[in-house]
Amino acid sequence: MRTASLVLCLLVGPVAAQEAGSASPVPGTSGAPAAGSEPVEVPAPPPARDTPPVVEPPASAPPAPIAPPVAEPSSSEAPAAVGPPATGQPGRAVTTAGVTPEQHQHLGLFFHIDVGAAYLRTTGSKGGSSFATQGAALGVGLAVGWAPNDDWALALEYWNWRSLSASGLGPDTSLELQALGLNVTRYVVPAGVFASVVVSGTRLAITDAGDYVEYGSSDIGFGLKVLLGKEWPVSSWVRLGLAGELFLSVNRDGGQTLRTLGAGLVFSCSGL
Repeated sequence: MRTASLVLCLLVGPVAAQEAGSASPVPGTSGAPAAGSEPVEVPAPPPARDTPPVVEPPASAPPAPIAPPVAEPSSSEAPAAVGPPATGQPGRAVTTAGVTPEQHQHLGLFFHIDVGAAYLRTTGSKGGSSFATQGAALGVGLAVGWAPNDDWALALEYWNWRSLSASGLGPDTSLELQALGLNVTRYVVPAGVFASVVVSGTRLAITDAGDYVEYGSSDIGFGLKVLLGKEWPVSSWVRLGLAGELFLSVNRDGGQTLRTLGAGLVFSCSGL
């Protein structure tokens, strides 16, 4: 019995000693180094590299836009002309171009020519009996004068109308209305419309129907010519157009009164 107990003690003792040794703390792990042990070397951190400091823009400044690349002009393109700066009135477009040949140029001289046909009627009395001459007539007018601006013109004008029908005052005779007066013309430039009034002294002449030989004439009377028409520019100064014409005349001859009235259409040519 004693022998068995001794053997058991010999077997359990080394095992208990081994377990107690494993449970004891390892020297140096609790914070205090064990006696007789060497200090542990801790590796130092690597030295910092020489990097430039990063400067951040202020929070209020927006990032600068990236400018697009500028294309260089090719050698085939002509260089821009360098000239003095153009001046103008505020609120108006400034142009440096000169007057082109198509633009109107005011010269101060005024002329007007019109040619056309009309219906003419003259009434009066002969030997105590009344008579009337009426029918187609051809007329012409020529005015030369001065235009102070593009809107107004003053001129001296000669105009007449010759009847194509027999006058009834003699065999193979016709009537011709002759006039000389002051022409006042008003132009509406943007629209090309014009109106003319010619206050005139007039006379009625009795002429041969073929060779224009004058057989007699009336006294100088009062006459009026009115034109209303439209013209289109064909150059910087000349205009062509159409106009309606109304004319009248009152004359005396041997104690009798001769009244002439007519209306027609004429072609006009003006320079202003």
